[in-house]
Formats: sequence, structure tokens, C-alpha cells
Amino acid sequence: MAPSSPATATDYTVVIPAFNASATLARALDSVMAQTVPAREVIVVDDGSPDRADIARIVAGYGGRVTLLLQDNAGPAAARNAGVRASGGEWIAFLDADDSWLPHKMQAQLALASDADVGLLHGAARVDRMSLPAEMGFDLLWRANRICTSMTVVRRSAFERLGGFFEAQGLIGAEDYNLWLRIAHAGWRVRACEGLVGHYTPAEGSLTSRIERCALAEMRNARELGELLGLSRRDIRWKLRTIRTDFARHLIHARDPLPARRLLVHALFERPTLERIVLMSVSYVPTPLLDMRRRLRKGGQQTLYSL
Repeated sequence: MAPSSPATATDYTVVIPAFNASATLARALDSVMAQTVPAREVIVVDDGSPDRADIARIVAGYGGRVTLLLQDNAGPAAARNAGVRASGGEWIAFLDADDSWLPHKMQAQLALASDADVGLLHGAARVDRMSLPAEMGFDLLWRANRICTSMTVVRRSAFERLGGFFEAQGLIGAEDYNLWLRIAHAGWRVRACEGLVGHYTPAEGSLTSRIERCALAEMRNARELGELLGLSRRDIRWKLRTIRTDFARHLIHARDPLPARRLLVHALFERPTLERIVLMSVSYVPTPLLDMRRRLRKGGQQTLYSL
């Protein structure tokens, strides 16, 4: 459970995993240095990056204000865990090297950190996704992950008691959601501050662009974590169907229909719904026709029928 007294509200460490990040790392670090509440320390973890020399040069440019850790490539979870182990802050702020913060980000979030049972803070990273619940319990978080990793701040004691990020390679793409769920399930409060606090700008070829791999990671997470936390088979099956449907929609939008169908067929077999039937049908529509519909779409509204 939560510690007996609240941590110092301004004592935080920033952990940034870096892999092929030389094109964006300076922007991320500049946004950290611009915070109205300065960090205790900033740690960049080079995760066996091919551009290691460039990463080192960028870090050196901050004149000792940034610590660089080196490790063989082991994935983002292992890199974040290594950064936390090397740090001393009572709060850990995670930032990916291709994202950035607004200057008030940490000040706004740490204002919510005084209660001793708060374990996770987050906020919006996209203008079109600013409507976040002020607080999320486990049930709401299980329904959908609305937390951007680069906007999270985790209480160290919560992180350590739960064992940090799980480092299994098959969870890459879902390892962050796995931890948020465990934090909420353990009884820690998950709070969001109002308004935009940063910018989510994934680099070309980043993990989030590998949609099918992320879908498989999310399904593994649902199965393994559901069993670990003692969730009902009904809840786990519902989650798996939801993952298959959501990622099939993303794949169709990315014009990659074959893996979309592979995901949808299982969900359709278990629970046929109008949404899944429409998605399966749309996956067979020729790409030029879908692209024409997208160009003609007015008002910028994203709907099931305007993929």
C-alpha cells in the first residue's frame, strides 16, 4: 500500500530510453531543461543503439546536467528499469526520446502528488485526446489504456514494490500498460492533470508504428496479467476481443487488411457485432476506394464508416 507520508513534491528524476534517437533526443532534453520545476537528475539510457556515438555527443552537450547509461539492446522496459535503479528521485518521470514536454508539465502534475496514496500521474499529449478522466481506477483502465508513457510520473515506492516494468520481449509495446494496470490494481490512485502537458510525436519506425506486433503484445498482456491478478475468464475474453477489434481498425486505417482480418476473425467468431462485421467487410474494399473516401471525408470526423 501507499507510504505513510507523502514524498517531496519537487523531487523527481527523468528517465529517457534511447534507441536510434539522435534525431529527436535534443528536443526531448530541451523540453526537460525548460521545466518550471527543475528535475533532480536526468538519465538517458542508451539501449544498445546503433547511433551510440551521436547519443553520447548530444548528452555531452548538456554539460554534466544529463547522465548517460549504456547497456546492450534489451528493450524499452529494461532501459527504463536501469534508469530507475540508477536514480534517487522520489518520483520518476518517464519520457521517450521522440516526445517532448510543455514547460509547465511537471509543475502541473506534481501539484496532484501530495496525497500519499497517489501512485501514478499522467496528462494529455495530443490536442485531440485531451478529455481524460481526472482519476482512473482499475476497472476503467482495464477498459482502455488512455495513458501516454511519456507523460507519466510514478511514485518510486509504488514502482519498486511492484517490480517495475516487466522486461519480457513479447510484451514490448504493452509493457507500460502492464505496469499502469498493476499500479491501479494494487490500490494506488491514478490521476491526470488538466490540459495539454506535452507532445506525442513517435519517430518513423518506432514501436507504436508496428501495429500488429503491438496487438500481439497487448493480447499477451491481457492473458498473463489477467491471470496474475485473478480476473475472470469473461473479463479476459472481453479484453482480447476488444484488442483484436481496435487493432484491426488501426490496421485497416493503415491499409494493411490481411493482419486486420487475422485479428477480426477470432473476435467475430466469439461475438459477432455490427462493428466487427463492418470492419471485416471494409477490409475487402480496394485500397483506392478507401483512399477516395478518406479524401472526400468532411469535417475531419473519425468514424467506423470513414476508415
